[in-house]
Amino acid sequence: MKRLIFAALALLALTACRDKYEARITDLRLVSVDPRTGFPGELVTIFGWNFSPEASENEVCFGGEKAIVLEASSGRLQVVLPNLPVGNYKISVKSPLGYQEGLSFSFLKAPDKIFRVSTIVGQQGQRKCVDGVGTEALTYMPTGISKAPDGTLWFTDRGGNKVRRIAKDMTVQTIVDASAPGAAVWQGCFDGEGNYWFNDKANGTLKRYEPAAGRTVTVATGMKSPMNVVMTSSGDFLVPARDDKAIWKFDGSGNKTKFADVEFGPSFIAIDPKGNVVSATHNGYRIISISPDGSTWKTIVGDGVKGSEASDGIDGDPLTATITSCHGIDFDSHGVMYISDASFHRIRRLVPDADGNYETGVLETVVGGVKGYADGKGLNVKFNEPDGILVYDDATLYVCDAQNCLIRKIEIQ
Repeated sequence: MKRLIFAALALLALTACRDKYEARITDLRLVSVDPRTGFPGELVTIFGWNFSPEASENEVCFGGEKAIVLEASSGRLQVVLPNLPVGNYKISVKSPLGYQEGLSFSFLKAPDKIFRVSTIVGQQGQRKCVDGVGTEALTYMPTGISKAPDGTLWFTDRGGNKVRRIAKDMTVQTIVDASAPGAAVWQGCFDGEGNYWFNDKANGTLKRYEPAAGRTVTVATGMKSPMNVVMTSSGDFLVPARDDKAIWKFDGSGNKTKFADVEFGPSFIAIDPKGNVVSATHNGYRIISISPDGSTWKTIVGDGVKGSEASDGIDGDPLTATITSCHGIDFDSHGVMYISDASFHRIRRLVPDADGNYETGVLETVVGGVKGYADGKGLNVKFNEPDGILVYDDATLYVCDAQNCLIRKIEIQ
């Protein structure tokens, strides 16, 4: 008898599996918005179910303020953001099939300039070291980018463990093959003689490539996770060693002394226009400024808390901002700081106050904010862990988009 019951149940289950399942969801649903932050006048896309394919039949509001619906389909709406102050607002959609609200959107302060991004080297996700011209060339994982004395661009390619050059005609050529067991080539800089200094992060070494001799020299060993190298105005070289929790100083002969202790682990350093050493931190969730002699430091960006959402904080108080892993900082000729924020997939700008102080300046997200890949402008751009950033001139930035395997160009208009 039990066998007959089991057989009957199995037959019913098999019959049920063969029946065609048909979704019966006919009400309006909101699923997501992309991007989740933006400026008034920018385009965003709302994804969901059962919108009207006729744009005019959908009413979209942000905090009760109507947006312009440009394009519509049953699963997506493309809208122009209304003019609202900085803040978080609920999104509501009304269509012939109903009304729904619940998604949240953050309006940011619109920058005074347009930041337009294009891909100049590599193809998204194609993780190889292949020389060529422009986007025909491929990168493995670009980490750091520098301007050479002749105006060309040099970048470190982690994974491929190479130093590569982008000529003015966009030809990409491998200059140094630094492959070694367990190597991880990281960011570098040029000295006054045109030599290129860079790190092998995994093996804890500082190296120097001498173009005139065509050779690579090991300057120092024994560091724990050296992240990048910068040259000071006096001709010394500073290396932040993340896992040593220290910044080391080397003279031209490679003699080593400690410049400063950084309890949070320095993850990248740059020198500001006043000669202070600005350091991103590995687990301090802040950016600090260290005096030129290494004796004192202060926080200039970040609240010291590991946040799950990025926040630029209050104007005039960057210490209220949320910041995590940063592997790129550079400055323009006016002292404006550009920050490559890997964890939050964005480029941020810190404008100092009238006296040149960063801790009372204004922090803004100017490009990106959502993980992915997209060229374009402003917050519609997508990065995947941007690392090194270079201010080539006041109107041009270059970024190593590490996990997208790309070099990106930002034109400021």
